Amino acid sequence: MLEVILTFISNLKWYEKAYDVFIVVVAVAIFIVLIRISRALDKTLVDSEGAYSQTNRETRLNSKGNLSQESYTEFSSEKYEPIRRDFNKMNVAFISAVNLISILPLLGLLGTVGGLIPGLQAVKNQNFEVLYSSLSTALSSTFFGLVASILLKLYVSLGPEKKINSIDITFNEIDRRYSNAIGLKKIENS
Repeated sequence: MLEVILTFISNLKWYEKAYDVFIVVVAVAIFIVLIRISRALDKTLVDSEGAYSQTNRETRLNSKGNLSQESYTEFSSEKYEPIRRDFNKMNVAFISAVNLISILPLLGLLGTVGGLIPGLQAVKNQNFEVLYSSLSTALSSTFFGLVASILLKLYVSLGPEKKINSIDITFNEIDRRYSNAIGLKKIENS
């Protein structure tokens, strides 16, 4: 299979290869952005877990893990807002990068359409050499666009997306504890 793909690629014309390289370069650029976001999320994950641990130390919980009438708290949600703001900025950057992944199959589709236009004329003229060249352009760009998109989606789902979900859950738990404390009138609503 790999040999067939490599033979197919070696038979492409220079402009077909250039377009395929363009798709790969776009994919690599998106991957680099996602790696940077993932590394920043590592720090935010540690900071958010530290914030959650801090709320454990600042609150007294009953045996069910909830604030009780005998509980009190000293924590303030404002302490954790800088971490949350950084997380929100990273989340926006992450969503933007993930949305860019969807252009890769579109670039492949653009190559497909661009390759099929001369192929249709070749069918009419029964010029099978031009038809083969058109189909190779169409198939190679689609192949590279789809493969790059699939690989990036796999990376996203196994890496940064898990971190974002974990951080989001941590902040939701901090908010729940804070709301419980306000509801029990153990802290002032700021």
